[in-house]
Amino acid sequence: MLARWKEWRDWDDLGLGRFGRPFAGLDELRREMDSLLSDFEREGVPARWQAGLWPRLELNDEGKWLLLQAELPGVTEKELDVTVTADTLTVRGTRKDEVPGGYSVHRRERPAVEFARSITLPCRIDAERAEATMKNGVLSLRLPKAAEAQPKQITVKAS
Repeated sequence: MLARWKEWRDWDDLGLGRFGRPFAGLDELRREMDSLLSDFEREGVPARWQAGLWPRLELNDEGKWLLLQAELPGVTEKELDVTVTADTLTVRGTRKDEVPGGYSVHRRERPAVEFARSITLPCRIDAERAEATMKNGVLSLRLPKAAEAQPKQITVKAS
């Protein structure tokens, strides 16, 4: 007599529950990853860019100034607009998907996008002395702290 082969997912019929399916967690992870990747391919521009989570930023306190770095692959300095107020910094721009003459696109995974990202700075800064440089797709901003926000050295006296 022939018996039908039972796959892992059919073992629930035997009453073993999750013990009969040792890879159930991996199956669920695979389904979630498939869903995530299909959303990415279907929508083109990921939702996280539209939600203001792009570009990725890193802000460090260097004592007398703040150092901000933003990853902006494919964006040139001409396509950027950086504005700063006393305690808010905004980076906005566009990334174009221009194809050089004589070439064609076979696959496009970095679409054209318009972005804007604002963050509240942890202290007031002197916007007049701020410096910005762009190198290898990384925007670096050096934001000097305002005089009242800079750290003060306090001398300790023996009593």
